[in-house]
Amino acid sequence: MNVDSEQITLDKSLVVAQDQPLTDKQLQSCLIDVLGEKKCKILTIPARKWVLEYKDGNRVYHLLVRTCTYLGNPHPIYKKRVQLPLWFNEYTNAINKQNSNIDVRYIGVYHYGDEHHGDNIIFVDFKKDTYLTKKGHNSSAHVYTNDLFQAMTYGVFKKEDYFGNSISAIRKDKFRDYITNKVAETNTLFDLFRKFNCGFSFGQWLKALDVIKEMHQNKWQQWRQAEWAGWFLEYKFNKFTIENNVTNQMRYVGSSLKREGDLDFDIRFDEEDFYGDLKASDITKRETPGNDQENLIECIYKFDKFWYVIYEHETIKDSEATNYEATKGRNLYIKSVDSSYNNDEMSYHARMKNSVKFVKMSIIELNRINFREALTDFHQGHQPDGNARKPKFNINKKVLENDNFVVFRYRYAQN
Repeated sequence: MNVDSEQITLDKSLVVAQDQPLTDKQLQSCLIDVLGEKKCKILTIPARKWVLEYKDGNRVYHLLVRTCTYLGNPHPIYKKRVQLPLWFNEYTNAINKQNSNIDVRYIGVYHYGDEHHGDNIIFVDFKKDTYLTKKGHNSSAHVYTNDLFQAMTYGVFKKEDYFGNSISAIRKDKFRDYITNKVAETNTLFDLFRKFNCGFSFGQWLKALDVIKEMHQNKWQQWRQAEWAGWFLEYKFNKFTIENNVTNQMRYVGSSLKREGDLDFDIRFDEEDFYGDLKASDITKRETPGNDQENLIECIYKFDKFWYVIYEHETIKDSEATNYEATKGRNLYIKSVDSSYNNDEMSYHARMKNSVKFVKMSIIELNRINFREALTDFHQGHQPDGNARKPKFNINKKVLENDNFVVFRYRYAQN
């Protein structure tokens, strides 16, 4: 049954319409057109099965191909699948035994066209190693509208989904070079975050006073803030971008480091021309506060996208069990530096974190095709003068499990 679901047009617009899956003949014609007729051959397998063989120099590729279509009710309309029949596994195992030099790929083909924009073709490469472990039945591989949108934007978009599957979405004009490893993912910002994460304090219990002293000694302006975990993240991020000379690609613009014209967010990605925000969040919390609604929506429409970069941590709260050491230590340390500081030693004790351990991070991309699904209203009361605060969005952290929003993940591997 063909029902309406989200579709991406050739100009990256989002429409809700029925799927337009290609027939086997159309799939074959499409692939031959992209890869070149002289290098392609259709291999016929009994029971009306087929494989496209592609030769490039000494390399031989066997493409096992299926269409991408909506998963169906009751699933969200941005979720699509490629059905992987059991014979894919059987064929792959047989080829691996016969000739290990043949590179077998599981390829999904997305198609949508209209009279205004023409036909949009996007290929999806599902890393077969994951699906080879699923024996005895057919299986499905999933792809999301936002994955297709990313492919249209960057040419090649690679990610690890929530379940650890590796997929790549590839725009039609990049597919031949992708298959032959002549082009890879083009979003270098992910590489920068990988590098930052490798040097960040993942897997370590960070104690409040140690972090506060480090930020103070390194002249971080926000060193005395009670919500020290978030400010430590921002301090380390700013330090990384400067020491690695990457401020032309991404730079910290929070606190007092804004340049003229910078908007009220934490990160400015100058080369790609958009903004993002850093969030340190307790891993047990279901939500984390977002930003001013009006500013965020305006930012998404002006710059096409916005990134929430969320670092999640385990938390030990300051309490009688810790003798409120973090609360007392912070207040006494501030007093030792600033004699005018007159808060008592138990100030902020009810909310103070004693220590945190960062364990994972995610990048959520909000863009014009998905942001409405990811955010909820956050009612934050009134300002001290009694006036209502501007409404903010809340980020429901269930989106961290949703591959229509997450474009990058990092999980710290416990030893």
